[in-house]
Amino acid sequence: MKNECSIVRDILPLYAEKMVSKDTAEFVKGHLENCPVCRAELEKLREPVEVQAEPQTDIDAAPLKRLKKALLMKKVRTILCTASVLLALVLSVISFLTAPKYFAYSPELVTVTKTEGGHLVLSFDERITNYTLQRIITGKDIKEVVYYLEVWTTTWDRLTGRHGIQNALVRETTGLPVYIFFQQNYALNNVDMDSVCIYGNLSRLNGSWVALPGLSLGYWLLFNIALFLILGCMRFILRRREHIRRCIERAILIPVAYGLGHLCVLGFRTASYSQWRDFQLIFAIGVLFYCAMLLALSIFYKRKEIKDAKME
Repeated sequence: MKNECSIVRDILPLYAEKMVSKDTAEFVKGHLENCPVCRAELEKLREPVEVQAEPQTDIDAAPLKRLKKALLMKKVRTILCTASVLLALVLSVISFLTAPKYFAYSPELVTVTKTEGGHLVLSFDERITNYTLQRIITGKDIKEVVYYLEVWTTTWDRLTGRHGIQNALVRETTGLPVYIFFQQNYALNNVDMDSVCIYGNLSRLNGSWVALPGLSLGYWLLFNIALFLILGCMRFILRRREHIRRCIERAILIPVAYGLGHLCVLGFRTASYSQWRDFQLIFAIGVLFYCAMLLALSIFYKRKEIKDAKME
């Protein structure tokens, strides 16, 4: 019996997995019916075995976290850089569509009529969508009142078929002679055109007025070109001092961004009849371009650092 139990126990693992022949299976089965010890051994074999995982040693996750953070920051910088460029381009399109298109004077553009109450009514042609009327009291003894009228439209107004205010009322109660000049923010063959008196006895006034474009934006552009050249020379001289060189590279993006903003708003022109509007747009577009280039520069620095680390 002992020999038979020893033989059956050796076969039990195979029997439990049904990997024995039919005759051997019948022999083992017959033995198990009469041997409780071997049956208990078979039950143990059929019980599920709990596998205990070996305790793992602590893994330093800091490098993985740093890598994950670096990849996330790179993605964020790329998204912000792209968004800045797109916003700058959108502002450039808006600048082009809303840029004033001034009119040269023609009699049908504006007519002036006087009401029974002594007020003046300005009637505009439907092509005019915007106007400004500036009141100036001239002379030391205030002998007359002068108005300067500017009229314009925009590309956006033309595309959308928008019409502006067709009439404007001038209430003048001083009793002084009134003159209204149509200010021509317009140059013909690079010659600025004189303002046209559309109301008042011009023979009583001395001289005439010419609307000249502002030149300050051109001076700002020259200043930024000079700044770019100075910073470029400093970068070349201090190129071996990495910290200072990087600071200069960030600073040199300022005149570049301003130049791009100027190009988007005025193109290659330096004179403007609407300086404040154009400067605001140049500044806004320049800031967006500067942010985009600064982000692109930081991405370049990070890639260079990774490349240098791999080479080491």
